[in-house]
Amino acid sequence: MAFLGLAICVTVQFFFLSTTAMRPSPKKSTETLLYTKKMPSEDFSTVSITGNRAGNMMPTIGNGYIASVLYSDTVHVSGLYNGKAYSKFYPIYPINITQHTHRARLPSTCSLSFEVFGIQGDSSYALDIKKGIFYKWFDAVVNINETLTIEQRFYAHRQLRHLIVVEISIKNDLSQNVTLNISNNFGEYTNDIGLKQYTVDKELAMEMAYGEIKTVEEVDSLKSKVALAFQDIPDHIVIEAHDWKTWYYVTAIATSIDTKFDPWRQAENAWRLGEKRARFLQWHHTKAWEELWNSGSIDIDGNLELSQAVYASMYQILSSTRADWPYGLSPGGLSGGEEYMGHTFWDQDIWMFPFLLLLYPDLARASLQYRYDRLPAARRIARLNKYRGAMFPWESSLTGIETSPGWKYGKHQVHITGDIAYTARIYWYATKDIQWLRHIGFKLVYYTAEFWSSRVYYDKKKDQYQINYVMPPDEYQFPVDNSFYTNVVAKQNLEFALECGRILNRYVPPYWAKVAAKMYIPFDEDLQYHPEFDDFHDGLKTKQADAILVGYPLMYNMTREVRYNDLDIYENITDARGPAMTHAMTAIGWLEVGEKKRANRAFLKNFKNINGPFKVWTENINRKGAVNFITGAGGFLQAVLFGYGGFRIREDHLEFNPTLTPSSKKLSIKGVDYLGNSMDFVIKRKRVMITLTTKKEIIAPKLEVVLYNKVEELQYNKTVSVMRGKGKIRLRQ
Repeated sequence: MAFLGLAICVTVQFFFLSTTAMRPSPKKSTETLLYTKKMPSEDFSTVSITGNRAGNMMPTIGNGYIASVLYSDTVHVSGLYNGKAYSKFYPIYPINITQHTHRARLPSTCSLSFEVFGIQGDSSYALDIKKGIFYKWFDAVVNINETLTIEQRFYAHRQLRHLIVVEISIKNDLSQNVTLNISNNFGEYTNDIGLKQYTVDKELAMEMAYGEIKTVEEVDSLKSKVALAFQDIPDHIVIEAHDWKTWYYVTAIATSIDTKFDPWRQAENAWRLGEKRARFLQWHHTKAWEELWNSGSIDIDGNLELSQAVYASMYQILSSTRADWPYGLSPGGLSGGEEYMGHTFWDQDIWMFPFLLLLYPDLARASLQYRYDRLPAARRIARLNKYRGAMFPWESSLTGIETSPGWKYGKHQVHITGDIAYTARIYWYATKDIQWLRHIGFKLVYYTAEFWSSRVYYDKKKDQYQINYVMPPDEYQFPVDNSFYTNVVAKQNLEFALECGRILNRYVPPYWAKVAAKMYIPFDEDLQYHPEFDDFHDGLKTKQADAILVGYPLMYNMTREVRYNDLDIYENITDARGPAMTHAMTAIGWLEVGEKKRANRAFLKNFKNINGPFKVWTENINRKGAVNFITGAGGFLQAVLFGYGGFRIREDHLEFNPTLTPSSKKLSIKGVDYLGNSMDFVIKRKRVMITLTTKKEIIAPKLEVVLYNKVEELQYNKTVSVMRGKGKIRLRQ
């Protein structure tokens, strides 16, 4: 095997012989099995995440710690970055992103492909979303009773987070030996890590490499260490006539980020554990995914294409996050580390967090933990910009300092600070976790509110507080004064800080109430709508959802007429080539005001951004923009949950107002979490069935459902059936 370049991590490989059950090629797709006979890229030796981009809709495997695009030359580790956060003088991203802080590239040791020597057969492929496994099959019939079946499996182990596994099972019913030629797509030597290679065990042909990233984000940062352990992959394997065997190739990765010990030892231990459990790795992996799906899922009857898109979207986000590894979500997911350099934006907080909170609150909490762990860096950013409190970076990587290379983004797209406070607010409303609020949430909310108290400008003549010279979510417009979205998110941040102070009996400056109450909110009295910012006028084109986000997810109070006008005006001037998530927010808004036909039209536009047999999201239509764009997936899932499901996480209740998704017979949302309880909602044309299934917290309170002025207690494993309509789940009165 050629020498590999890696970043702070350790990789180990081995193979093991065993007999393993094989599944036949399914021949067709289902809701959770995406099957094809033709891959988006058929030359596996050339798959490169940096070279193929939007034209390559390959599937991914990941477990929230490590991830890879199938057959590509790269593996990424969450939290592993290389490069300096340079001064923000670029107007936009530099041409060569490797000059700037970016997700470090690890050459792949698990990109195995095979060819069968001298035998013709048919290949097919599938991504099993429920199991988190990618399959390749090769089937050949030589004579009537002589067949050859090969099954290859790829997965990033969901339970043992350091492992990526490749298995090759062969059932040879031929009367001759069969040879498989094996190759691995290592790609080019990495420029991100300096590695030295060592021979560790000649008997096992085990090699290890150890090194560290080349450049840190800032001068005082520690360089992340990396170790790589591997065993030479043979260039061919042979199976005898009438035999059945399985080969196991395991890659184990560890970094100095996640261990107080030497990553070398961590990787070696992970490899040896994998070696001992080789025959059982797949079982434990699928069991972990099964538990995850049992805790939350969305099933749609009657619309296969929509159901596949929903499950693929969930998989793409879930494979990029895990509860025990709070290192942020990036727009291109963990596998697509080159997209936006693997940085964490507001995409995590506004576009992905609400979906996670409703079905997977432990994963949502990990996103909040990522922000909390970088609170000291955010306070430092505020001081550098001569503000108080905490000013979170527009783009965050490992340390939490600003890593946006474009000067105007980091300094002026300040709504990110309020976005983070928003996630803290709805997390508190959904969980009422007082220990979390006391030890984590309050600090996040207090220091972000303190930032706004110093960022506002008081206009004495108008007796208003204003926020000037910002970039709104609509990045086509800069600079602007009094962004509608920014001012509302700041106002809500200040109000929630005061609320937390009352709950915890902690001091919060009383004048924050005055700032919140007198925050200027742009509004056109004549046209009864909210201008996106001061001096907004006809003829402007908006990049993406901006003003309409104030209705949802911010849930700012307004009349139906105003909400309708906001939606109508901005839908007509939003760039059709803009990022994917706009359509989802438009759909949610139209459903909110009872315009289901317009909602369906907006919702179905999402499918222009869902590509190929594996339902891979792209940021823009026509396969343009970021690939594996999980920001779009998050918006899409919010449209299903908060649009068609009609959920709203309120201060004292969980609201629901469900309707069926387009061309569907039934919508089942399983594992809706609220106040430590878990519920299943089954939505049909006329009725909704609600079942309290799990008490996730020992002290979870009793709940009741309120609909049409009727109240019914929710009891465990007892289904409550009600007519469809606007209702709420609340504490038992």
